[in-house]
Amino acid sequence: MMANENSKTDEKYLLENGRVLLKEMFDGLAYTYPLFDVYPENRIVGLKLKSEKRVCLLGGGGSGHEPYPFGYIGDGMLSASVSGYVFTCCSSLNIYQAIKYLNNYNCNGGVLLIVANYTGDVFNFGLACEKAKKIDNINVAELIVSDDCSRPGGKVGKRGMCGLLYVIKILGALAKRGSSIEDLLCLGRNINKKLASIGISATSCNVPGEDPSFLLQQGEFEFGVGLHGEAGTSRIKAYDVKDLIRLAVDKICSTLCLKEFSIICLIVNNLGLVSHIELGALAKYTKEYFDELKIEVSRMFVGTFIVSLNMYGFQLSVIDVSANQEWINYIDEETSAFAWPGNHMSIKKIEKQKSENIKIPNIDDINPKVGVYISEKASLILKSILKQIGEDLLKNVDVLNKLDQEIGDGDNGSTMSRFASELLTVLNKLPLNYPASVLYSLAFICEDKMGGASGALYSLLLTGAAGHLSSINYLDWTGALKNALDTAMKYSSARKGDKTMFDPIIAIYQVFQEYKDLSSKQYTTVLEKALQHVHDVCNDVKQMKAEFGKASYVESVTSVGKMDAGAHGVAIWFNAICTAYMNTSE
Repeated sequence: MMANENSKTDEKYLLENGRVLLKEMFDGLAYTYPLFDVYPENRIVGLKLKSEKRVCLLGGGGSGHEPYPFGYIGDGMLSASVSGYVFTCCSSLNIYQAIKYLNNYNCNGGVLLIVANYTGDVFNFGLACEKAKKIDNINVAELIVSDDCSRPGGKVGKRGMCGLLYVIKILGALAKRGSSIEDLLCLGRNINKKLASIGISATSCNVPGEDPSFLLQQGEFEFGVGLHGEAGTSRIKAYDVKDLIRLAVDKICSTLCLKEFSIICLIVNNLGLVSHIELGALAKYTKEYFDELKIEVSRMFVGTFIVSLNMYGFQLSVIDVSANQEWINYIDEETSAFAWPGNHMSIKKIEKQKSENIKIPNIDDINPKVGVYISEKASLILKSILKQIGEDLLKNVDVLNKLDQEIGDGDNGSTMSRFASELLTVLNKLPLNYPASVLYSLAFICEDKMGGASGALYSLLLTGAAGHLSSINYLDWTGALKNALDTAMKYSSARKGDKTMFDPIIAIYQVFQEYKDLSSKQYTTVLEKALQHVHDVCNDVKQMKAEFGKASYVESVTSVGKMDAGAHGVAIWFNAICTAYMNTSE
């Protein structure tokens, strides 16, 4: 492997716009593997063989990691997968539909979601999990895998890497044997403690149309890279790849406390552009160094398992089976998943049953009369507030994107604009006399249109608020705020002071909490006080160190002194609420 510079001007594609042809990719998948149920528009892939009561495993994430996730669908591994856009988590709506799809034929035996620990994945899978449990009474649980050993996890936890394949393989074998979802979840958490993975690359990847996230000079390697093209923990000068392997193996051994006569399984994973010749050499050097350390490599798998688009790099992933050698038997069990080494599913003839059609819900499916009814005058005020929110967010798209470029992914404004545009489009159709129904509608827009971590988080917040308002016969905005925060914080470890959108929302709740039995006559006073508190908190947020997002795990990004786009977005929409209310309630 040789390090070299690259830029988007150097990109070459076999097909025009080749890496964003997602629908075409799924069409091709359906032609290649007729046994699959493939839904290209929703990027859902399923394996439906026969009806039986057992737990099914569901995996997924953003596109750009193929053959993961759908390459691991097969007997004894995943039963279905959901994919998002490139490096963007799949929509919770699609995850929810995939859960229902599996529940249709496993006789409510349970669905276990296998989720790599990335914020957007955790939020979106969590939201779908909540909906499936509460709306459909499906036995569903979420297992988060976090095996990156390149850095401490911090509040956000370690990232999910190639180690999740061990989880899928072992739990898939046990699910096939009839293990309960509770037993699988418990075992999965134990397996997660025995995983360690680390990535090394000579280049970043090229997200279509974007510059690489980092550039390397000749002889430089990025140590501790992730699966989304992000920079690693350190940059290393090396002229012999054996030195890099020794560093990686030493890190894995220290993480898992491996010692002489420990027993492991090893994956040598191509992150994109490493040739099979190079992979074979990397496998040799890695195995020989483990031999030197007197650590037994019981099983070794070499190939392309989970990629980061076209990154020129590799990843080592280890599971310590010293105290659990029965896990090796489950890893060895035959599977028909085409991406797991040694399977032949593509040529085996199995009669495929007729598939269920997946119905994607729309905003019109939401009950328009949930919770307390408000007067026509109050509904007009609510309409004015929503209109102001949409317009103000659209005016600030560039501002939010610019803020997000400094310590985030640079797309916060664009994400918020998708919500704002849809809000203004459907405003006249919203059931404005029923605030709970309106909030459920807004949650749907966030879930359906925004995407990513922000869309899932706002949907969780709005769903929580709507749930509270729908359970009582009066307006209780303080309780709604509390339930919104409680619901969202079930799936986010971000808290007050972590430099996120939670900081100003918590500030709003604190002011509302000061007023017992808040009446409409107090709204003006409360809103003015809360708005001032939001401005004060946002000034404080600017000086905080980020504990979440890009700035929390990319050392080259400094967050102190820079505004968090998510927090600023809250200030924009809350200012819109205050402005519209003052103008219309006079």
